Amino acid sequence: MKRTERKHLKEDEFASGLQRFFDFFTHNKNIFFIALGLVALGILIFLGVRFLQGQGLDKQGQVESRILELYNGLDKEPGNAAKLEEIASRGQSGRLAFLLLGDYWVSQGNSERAEALLAKVKDNLKDLVYYQAQDLLGQIYFQRKDYDKAIEIYKAIQADEPKDYPLDEVIFRQAEALEKKGQKTEALTLYKKVQDEYIEGAFAYQASQKVRQLESKS
Repeated sequence: MKRTERKHLKEDEFASGLQRFFDFFTHNKNIFFIALGLVALGILIFLGVRFLQGQGLDKQGQVESRILELYNGLDKEPGNAAKLEEIASRGQSGRLAFLLLGDYWVSQGNSERAEALLAKVKDNLKDLVYYQAQDLLGQIYFQRKDYDKAIEIYKAIQADEPKDYPLDEVIFRQAEALEKKGQKTEALTLYKKVQDEYIEGAFAYQASQKVRQLESKS
């Protein structure tokens, strides 16, 4: 008997709870629909942002492919330089166009034109393109025998400690500038640094040759 009463009591509690839920939903259904609408809107916004990001990256990739295509054809089509400058004036991918144009004009012996273009790769985004542009500027100053400016650039790159740029090259070029200035002791220290700390680097062998040359003269 008691078991039956407990069963009825539980059934009554369940029915009562269910009724209270329906009553609450009836009086607050607008709030439920608004909440569901907000959740749906949030999902749509999230998906829309992801879609636009994907579209943006795809478009940027197409622009960069076009830049590389024009750059690779510069030897046969010098007129591509004007097209690259037009692209360079638009958007973030223009930084890559400025860098490649700078490299092209260096190869053509026009360091003034190259310097003007490379200077447009600003330091608001210190990425691989920025450090390549700075390195190339350093090489331009080295060729002009403006060793102090070259050294200043190479020191600044090292101070930033970029993770994705080969510092052995930067240190080696700084050592070359110091050597040309006649600061052979400082140059030897940097050559040894490249030789000892960047054994697998592209400049390790050249650095070891420089070390032997300078030590043999001392």
